[in-house]
Amino acid sequence: MLIAHTSPAEHGVIVGLGMIAVVVYGIGWWRSGKMSAWRLVAWCGGVTALLISVIPAMETWALESFAGHMVQHLLMIVVAAPLLVVANPNRAIRALGVMPDRVTPAERSVAGWWRSNGAIASAALFVGVLYITHLTAIYDKALTNRFVHDTEHVAYIASAIALWAALRGTARRAAPARIGAVFAVIAGSALLGVVLLSASSPLVPTYEAVRGTRSAIDDQRAAASLMWVGGMATTLPLLLISVWSWASSEERIAVRSEALADRRSDPHAPPTDPTQRSREQFAHGAPEEFTRSQD
Repeated sequence: MLIAHTSPAEHGVIVGLGMIAVVVYGIGWWRSGKMSAWRLVAWCGGVTALLISVIPAMETWALESFAGHMVQHLLMIVVAAPLLVVANPNRAIRALGVMPDRVTPAERSVAGWWRSNGAIASAALFVGVLYITHLTAIYDKALTNRFVHDTEHVAYIASAIALWAALRGTARRAAPARIGAVFAVIAGSALLGVVLLSASSPLVPTYEAVRGTRSAIDDQRAAASLMWVGGMATTLPLLLISVWSWASSEERIAVRSEALADRRSDPHAPPTDPTQRSREQFAHGAPEEFTRSQD
């Protein structure tokens, strides 16, 4: 059998790449001068979680156990992905000067599409990756084929990062879609867990060959339970973030609209609070124009 990255030499290369990623991000973070220290901590934590998920011991556990393989994937999806998103590496990369500061019309168009449709698209991608890898021969093939194994992991990481990034968005008009996407992920993950838990025979032949039929079924059910726990660990924070972002956006709009109305009714009234100066920026614009800007 062939499993990826089980040799110390191969893992040493991966650790070296991880260290390079931390150093490059750290330089960008330092040059930016405006990024919170927590973003640097998040980046280091995300990279560390990825490295832990592919250490030789973890790869060996994943080869021998469905539950071990599930833990490996949860480290990528639930721990590493959100930390890497919170770190906001785009700002660090731009601070290095390797990306142009000017946004092209094509980039603006893609960004607009992503703000409107990213939540639904990323949720569909994430759930699709889960089902395709768990309910086809891919999961079993990944245990013996290096390319399939690495491709599977890239798919998990990329889809999870896209999901976390999309659902952290603040566009007002996409708020219902973000919340709907969270519920779609909850339902999709729960249904997949039910399939794994209720299966009367092992779904991964390699584990049956290694552990025996009875033990493989028990191991498969343990993996299903971990998926449920991991699903809640993923979707509950996403739901809270989505609702909080929507509520915060609505609150900001309400506060500024009220300040604008007060200012128009009495333009000579003194400021009533420290934020009045920022609110005056909206005194000469129509409320509906401001509302559109939040979208």
